Amino acid sequence: MNNFPNVELVKFPEFDEVDQKLFESALSHFFKKVGEDAKLHLTLKQYKKGGLRIQHELHGSLTIGAKKFFASNESWILVDTLQSVLDKLAKEVKKAGSKED
Repeated sequence: MNNFPNVELVKFPEFDEVDQKLFESALSHFFKKVGEDAKLHLTLKQYKKGGLRIQHELHGSLTIGAKKFFASNESWILVDTLQSVLDKLAKEVKKAGSKED
């Protein structure tokens, strides 16, 4: 499922073919922004609020050298939740990089 050696996934379900492609695309775009040497850890929690729908809560931590960045989000759509967390992490890295200049 995970073709990225620098990504650790915790409690993730198996994706169908479409979601797998979206997941891989989001990760490759993310690593182009933050650098290939970054280590990403994603932890997923799912809650059934009644009925068939599942709410997803995703916590992400990113390590680049000695720096750590954290982000989280929750949503009913897993791919949207993932994209939001990756965007927040990329913004934090960019903000930290601009402070160093």
